[in-house]
Amino acid sequence: MMRKETFLIGEYYHIYSRTLLNIPEFQNKDNARKLAQTFLLANSTKSGQAFDYLRNNINTSLENALKISKSGEKLAEILCYAIMPDHYHILVKEIREKGITDFTRKCNTSIAKYVNIKTGRKGPLFESRFKSKHIDSNEYLLHLSVYIHLNPLDFLSNKDWRKNKISDWENAKLKILNYPWSSIKHFISSTPDFDESIYSNIVSGIDIITSQFKNKNDYEKFMWERSSSTPDFDEQTKI
Repeated sequence: MMRKETFLIGEYYHIYSRTLLNIPEFQNKDNARKLAQTFLLANSTKSGQAFDYLRNNINTSLENALKISKSGEKLAEILCYAIMPDHYHILVKEIREKGITDFTRKCNTSIAKYVNIKTGRKGPLFESRFKSKHIDSNEYLLHLSVYIHLNPLDFLSNKDWRKNKISDWENAKLKILNYPWSSIKHFISSTPDFDESIYSNIVSGIDIITSQFKNKNDYEKFMWERSSSTPDFDEQTKI
């Protein structure tokens, strides 16, 4: 079955993949960490070698596998991401033919194998094909970056943000900053321990967003203003 969406080199897309029956596989911290690991290693023409190295050298470090991955060509630019209990969101740029498709397929296949071996199950982990939507304007690009980074509030707090009802922004910000499986710290209030984290290597190409703001405080202000003035996040980001 062919995909409806054609990914064009140089264009940006919102990628969304949900687990079968909405099973919260990534509520498990090890599963969420493993999915982040696939984001890290799968984005390369040499991801197969990186995954094999990691699988065959149990006591090795993730850094060594990342070096192998980085020796290949990058498949896509990952600007933003958020891992949710039963799905994930990615804001991504196509930089080579079939790059997004190959990257997402490798991620979903790798994490499915991991969870199946761990649980003794068989079969797919995600609903058939991942969903995607072309980002056709700068306004939508900026809006989507906020939407993805606020998504973890669904389970860290509540869904009030979807109806611009965040009553305490500082508390909401603290919650999303303390959640490790998103790219938010690339955009606001990064810390030295994050800058040194291997998972900071997942993200690249964010200048198209960050260059539109004076600094991280300016982006945070935009994020807060957008969260308090957008009447319906779900309607604007529907895939």
